[in-house]
Amino acid sequence: MSKKKKDWKTEKERLLRLDREERRKEYRRQDFVSLDSISTLRQDSRPNDEDEGSELPGGGLRDKVSLYKGDITVLELDAIVNAGAVSGKK
Repeated sequence: MSKKKKDWKTEKERLLRLDREERRKEYRRQDFVSLDSISTLRQDSRPNDEDEGSELPGGGLRDKVSLYKGDITVLELDAIVNAGAVSGKK
């Protein structure tokens, strides 16, 4: 195994052992946006504005989907995937 690959794996293991606050100290930027601060579609909707399927276990899509308008590079998440890059072309 190359030294570069070993260093990457060691760093990944180190970061996974950190709790949230310790991990945040490692960020290059401190102006990150926590996912907890982004409301779901249900939280943004009017009280009587219910969708079909909301009674399903898990709460339906409105509890799982959020819209964010802004710089996605400041979101506190592990990865950003470009859907165009993973299209069905081979």
